[in-house]
Amino acid sequence: TMPRVSFEVSDLFYFYATGNTVTGIQRVQQELCVQFAKQDQAHCEFVIYDRNVQKWRSVSKEWLLSLIEAARAFRPGGEPWSSIYEVYAKRALTAPLKQFDPGEWLTNVGASWALASYFVQVRQLRRRGVRLAVFCHDLIPARHPAYFDHIHTIEHTYWLAQIRETADVVFCNSESTRRDYLEIVKPPSQPVAVCRLDATWAKDHISPEADVAATELLSDLSVFDDEFVLCVGTIEPRKNHLTLIHVWDKLRHTHLNGCPKLICVGRIGWKSDAVISQAKALGLLNSQIHFLSGLSDDVLQALYRKCLFTMYVSYYEGWGLPITESLAAGKLCIAGGNSALREAGSNYAVYVDERSETSIYEAICRFLDNRGALNEANARVRRDYRPRAWEDIAREITVTLRDAPSDERPTASLPILDINTFYRFGRPEPVKTFDHPRAAEIFCLGQAWYQPESWGTWTAREAAEIGFRISTANPRPTVFLGLSSPPGPPASLIIAVNGKQIKTVGEFTGRKVVRISLEEERQHAGGGTFLPVRIRVTASRIQNMREIEGSNDERMLGVAYLFIVGFDQTSMAERLEFLEQVVADEI
Repeated sequence: TMPRVSFEVSDLFYFYATGNTVTGIQRVQQELCVQFAKQDQAHCEFVIYDRNVQKWRSVSKEWLLSLIEAARAFRPGGEPWSSIYEVYAKRALTAPLKQFDPGEWLTNVGASWALASYFVQVRQLRRRGVRLAVFCHDLIPARHPAYFDHIHTIEHTYWLAQIRETADVVFCNSESTRRDYLEIVKPPSQPVAVCRLDATWAKDHISPEADVAATELLSDLSVFDDEFVLCVGTIEPRKNHLTLIHVWDKLRHTHLNGCPKLICVGRIGWKSDAVISQAKALGLLNSQIHFLSGLSDDVLQALYRKCLFTMYVSYYEGWGLPITESLAAGKLCIAGGNSALREAGSNYAVYVDERSETSIYEAICRFLDNRGALNEANARVRRDYRPRAWEDIAREITVTLRDAPSDERPTASLPILDINTFYRFGRPEPVKTFDHPRAAEIFCLGQAWYQPESWGTWTAREAAEIGFRISTANPRPTVFLGLSSPPGPPASLIIAVNGKQIKTVGEFTGRKVVRISLEEERQHAGGGTFLPVRIRVTASRIQNMREIEGSNDERMLGVAYLFIVGFDQTSMAERLEFLEQVVADEI
């Protein structure tokens, strides 16, 4: 029988706050959610993670489908999209809180790494028997961090580490992504399935309105059908637009009036200035090369169908959705030969060395100089390429969940705190060792936590709790907890262990290291192998940052957590090293 499945739509919902057009991961999530909504309502529902209360809310499939349709149907000139979105947001963020059942699946096919305290809450669901399925779209920030800003790489690698720890099933969009996941993350026994994104367009036809809109758009650019090449993807270094610009600079000199225009469709991304500047410096911008963004799905599909062929010479991808979209629209794609791009294009794309301008130039000339060969290649794509419907991909996911083995891991257990191991509540660097990232956020409990920063993690309430287990074989266990006071006036603290107050800390500002002996708890552990420990820190005050002059922070800030480390009676050398680091202000 099919278990209950709650599909996570938070990423898509919050992404819509930035605009009505979706790309990449959000496009995949959008199409899958439409198909999930058509499945048996008895076992399927949708949830949104409310970042303010750090809990999930149940939203109806009617609400979700209406939001998606509103985004697709939106056209500039009428009511602003922000106003339309606000109506949906108010309904979502006042929806009832979700009550998960043991054995139920929380299934996330989007991107959740930027949601504050997300995995803190997921771990608490796991302890109550809820199972987690995650769709991994790529591991590029872990494999090639140079293509991303430092903060994104940190968030993404910690996300991968927490997937390793918490997910019951991981879906990868290609064999290439699966290989990356197994090689980099090294999951111990986690099922890792491949669910290919070889999907057709959501609509198999173009509306007359979209066709007219695309024709008018091309006319405004002085471009006509069969006179342009299309390149779809975010404008960022990894997508390799700079190489295409250099190739087009050569084409305009070798092919003169026979040089087609290059139309690049995609939002302006990270470090895109060099791309635009180079096109402008070479005199190509808005003459031979055009950059567009914010197009509807219908208009984009019309451009695919009107172009000569498409280009997608990205340096690395988890799948390569623009290749699939091109083939599904009946057009040849000239693509790079790395990562999953050959999976996306199968034997219908033409592959080049994406690092070589010569390789790309020669492939383009092969079809510009022989229109018969191009027509034959496009005809072959239209005749033989058989993409899957999004419905089939959604069904593959739900069938995998149905057939997944029941979870035999203990669900109520707290994570183990290893003696002599220094755990940080902050995220100073990307994760490099995924089997033991030494991230203290695995110990966080409740809804009091903000997203970790480089140095530590702020709390949002007067009281916050952490929980862990330590081995009862450790003699005289002691933990040291690094804290920082709320901004503003001094604060005092009350420390409780397993519900019993054990210590008070007088008023202080700045950092404080609190020593907590667990020997008494160990002696009363009752003979078990592990001692469960819950430490609750209650502050005398929290700070409303809006009240601090010059602050751009609007949060309520309680105590900040910096680190936790545990020692036992045998840890003399480790204690000395820790003491030296504290005295030298090295931690």
